[in-house]
Amino acid sequence: MSKDGQNPQHTQTVFSRFTHLESELDCLLLAVKNMLADYREFHPDFPINPGEDADEDEDPEEAARKELKTLCGHRSRFGGNFSQLEARLNGKLDETSFDAYTATQIDLEALDEILGTETASLPLVELDPEYFDKIDAYDVQAGQFGASETPILIPIQVEDDIVIYWDPLADYYDNENDDPVEMTLSETTFLRLWSRAERARWTLWIDGQEQKKMAEFMETDQ
Repeated sequence: MSKDGQNPQHTQTVFSRFTHLESELDCLLLAVKNMLADYREFHPDFPINPGEDADEDEDPEEAARKELKTLCGHRSRFGGNFSQLEARLNGKLDETSFDAYTATQIDLEALDEILGTETASLPLVELDPEYFDKIDAYDVQAGQFGASETPILIPIQVEDDIVIYWDPLADYYDNENDDPVEMTLSETTFLRLWSRAERARWTLWIDGQEQKKMAEFMETDQ
């Protein structure tokens, strides 16, 4: 862990590994994809790698998308459904040292603790739709995706009274930069929007037991 209390893997360099959104309805899909890909960078034994088991005659990218759509409960014109995401992830993680977790009513200190845990993934969080009125990076466009949609973000760091995070729509609407956009909110604004969400302060992340602890547990169990 670095001197500022943050895990070195959870720095701004993570943005360079994130891919861009192709449709407004794929926010959850892409957030899960980027969370899993970032986690595998530091935990190569993590078993979920969408598209890895594609058939020889199947496009790996299309196979990955199908697998992600299943994980996210994704339907055309309706986006994803994160209500069953934890259960679907844990179904794939059964009998491994990894688990997916969701929590509500956690605070910024707990969020910072997740970000500072070497065995944990970057988290997904849900904010209140009022979020779209509080940012200047883009305006939500009229159409299938509207201001009533749930913002799904990936916090990267909590530091100096601000929360640094990734927003899939910021990349989608940004026509000037090839690199993902780094977004920030004050801790006060972030906490208020996080608290007002339908499931207040909902957060999802993955964590894995350290191999040494796992081995000790197995020895004790014998």
